Amino acid sequence: MARPRIALLYVGGSIGMKVNQKTGRIEPIESLNEIHRFLPEFQKEVALKFFSITNVGSSDITPEHWIDIAQAIYKLYDHFDGFVIVHGSNTMSYTASALSFALQGLSKPVVLTGALLPINDLTGDGRMNLIFAIRAAQLDLAEVCIVVGPHVFRGNRAKKVDQSFLSTFDSPKIPPLVDFSVEVELHPHRIVRRKRTLECKPTFDSDVVMLTLNPGLSQKYFDAVLASKPHGVVLQAYGPGMLPQDLFPWVRRVTKTGIPIVITSQLLRGRVDLHRYRKQLVLEQLGVISGKDMTFECAMVKLMWALTQTSTPRRLRELMEKNLAGELTE
Repeated sequence: MARPRIALLYVGGSIGMKVNQKTGRIEPIESLNEIHRFLPEFQKEVALKFFSITNVGSSDITPEHWIDIAQAIYKLYDHFDGFVIVHGSNTMSYTASALSFALQGLSKPVVLTGALLPINDLTGDGRMNLIFAIRAAQLDLAEVCIVVGPHVFRGNRAKKVDQSFLSTFDSPKIPPLVDFSVEVELHPHRIVRRKRTLECKPTFDSDVVMLTLNPGLSQKYFDAVLASKPHGVVLQAYGPGMLPQDLFPWVRRVTKTGIPIVITSQLLRGRVDLHRYRKQLVLEQLGVISGKDMTFECAMVKLMWALTQTSTPRRLRELMEKNLAGELTE
């Protein structure tokens, strides 16, 4: 039986580093093929092929990197059974969300993984995470996932929540897709492999700003945002989408200029409901878009993507409030 063909795309992050045994310093590995030395058991199980996209730290990721990754997968798509992306953990949820919209109609898994410590640190998480990710890339999955620890999470639902090896990521609003803890348990809400036509739409508008509300936040900050003329705004509101009353005039000014506002919640496990309270109905009448139960990372990236897909406010709202890749509950 032929070995599954897995493409490993290197983007950067701690997992692609190693501890120099002489100096004790953490430094980049010299070649991606060095990873083979840390995965001897996989030589017989899978056919791994390595591709270098870039080598940047997680904090330096930009939408241009998302485009490069999506285009590389699209180019290699017919030649591999699954994809593993080695990526820094801090912005991994943004990249996973971006790929879920850029690569629609997947029929095989795209798995992002990373680590808190270098791969040759025997007490670290690098080797374990890479093994779980490669295993996940062979399963009956057909979506963008994050694997950091013994769980497979839907990429556009996952958040980095801890600096712990076993609980670095979580998806607070839906269960994991797969659990490797004892035996491989695949959950029924996952998207499974079947014949689909892949569409690659890797375009993003970077001129989107996020604002997180806090009590007493000065109006001058909101005025400065409006003066910068962004193409879109994501507001992290309280509870189910609550805003202070004195912010309503600013919202009205923003929407009158044609700038879309997406409301998300600061709650870890809540969802936006613009019908719950009377004053929230005013927001809907002003044209504010509900982020429903999307994470703020996903809402931000989805707005960046959706702005490049349409030029009409009505269609933009439809795209933002519709479930496209498992990112929200309709």
